[in-house]
Parts: sequence; structure tokens; C-alpha cells
Amino acid sequence: MPEQLDDDIAVLSMSDVEKNGLQIYRNYSRAFENDLRNKFVAGVDKTKVDIEQLKSVMELVATDDIRFVPVIACAYADDLFKEMFKKFIPDGVPGGKRDFLGGFGPISTLASRIQHAFAFDMMHQDILKGLDILRGHRNKISHRWNPNDFKDFFETPLPGMDEIESAILHRLAKQGEQFEPPAEARMRMQVIWLLSRVFYEAHFYPLAKAANLNPQRTLYQGSSPVLLKQISMLAIEFTKQVIDALP
Repeated sequence: MPEQLDDDIAVLSMSDVEKNGLQIYRNYSRAFENDLRNKFVAGVDKTKVDIEQLKSVMELVATDDIRFVPVIACAYADDLFKEMFKKFIPDGVPGGKRDFLGGFGPISTLASRIQHAFAFDMMHQDILKGLDILRGHRNKISHRWNPNDFKDFFETPLPGMDEIESAILHRLAKQGEQFEPPAEARMRMQVIWLLSRVFYEAHFYPLAKAANLNPQRTLYQGSSPVLLKQISMLAIEFTKQVIDALP
């Protein structure tokens, strides 16, 4: 019986036998990947992940002085990166993991950790670009004495956050709370959601890749891990806290 062909296979300049063979191979590959993804998600769901520290950090981001937000976010992200790299640096690395990640090691700073994670695809690029922007804000706040040098830093949006922010504002508009949040509130909201993704992907993005799975599809689409919903609900809670605090 001829296979039901995908549109891109159907238009190929090949014989029917070749098209059917290609479709069978694709169907088998999809079935194998789906089975592998389901097993991976089941394994993630069995893994105990403590989100209490993430909750504490989100509370600070939602309520602390806006100038401290990049400092808090970068310090927390740096801790997550350090733990992520520890899992994947071989035990026998010359000098040991401690020298590799600390002191003058090649992955001893947040900047170098962001670069390595980007180069080796250990986290989504939008997250890393957003963290690098926050790192720049943190450096200005930490090392410049004149407050005028960074008074408007929160007006710079983080990449990849437009869809999330639009979805939040749309949801509020449906509830009769239509408004335009000020730049400071937007920054807090964006950092809350950014850190939720850093936390989630630092734990499981590299593991999905190691399992030969597409991390984006595995972690965010279809039957995604229960942890994604838990973290999203946490981010929604503190997003609402930011909005409720507005005058």
C-alpha cells in the first residue's frame, strides 16, 4: 500500500517507490524520536527539582530597587551556569573542575560562561543574549559612580520577550485591566520570565541534546515536562505581583 506522503516529499522528482521509501524512513524516525522524547520527559518528571530558590529570586526581582535587579539576576544565573557546566566537564580534566570554573579558569566568569553556552548550544540563544544585556547593566551599576550613566537602563528591552509580554498584556486586557506598563515594570517582568527559562534550560537543555533530541520541541512543545507548568505558574504569580504594585 502506498504511503501517505508529506507535501515536501510528494513534490520531489523521484519515483513513487523512492518517495514511499523516503516517507517510511521519515515515519520511522518520527516514531523513534517521539518514543525517545516521551521517555526523556518521563525521566524529567521523576527528577526532583527544588524551585524554592527560584521563587526567592523572583520575589527580589519583583520588589527590590530596580538598580539591583540586574545584579541579582546575573548572580543567580551565574550560579545556575556553574552547576550546569559542572555536570558536563569530565572528571579527569587537567587541574580539576574547580580550576576550570574558578579563579583564572577558562569558564570562570559570567561572560565566559555565556559565550561557551552560546558556542556549544547549551541554552537558547535569546536567553543568552538577554543575560548578556543584563550583564552589561550590572557592570555599569557596579563600576560607575555616576548614577546618570545607568539611570535609564531598564528602558532597553530584552530579546525574545515580546511574545511573552504581549500574551500577558492580552490576558490582562481580557480581564478589563488594559494598560501600558512603565519601562521599569516591563524590565521586572522580562527578567522574571528570563530567569524562569534560565533555570529550566540550565537543568535540561544540555541533557536533551545529549539524548539526541531537539531541546526546543522536547522541553516546550507537546507533552512537555510538568516542571515547565510549575515554573510558568511561578512566573505568572510574580508578574501579577509586579503589576499589582503599580500605582
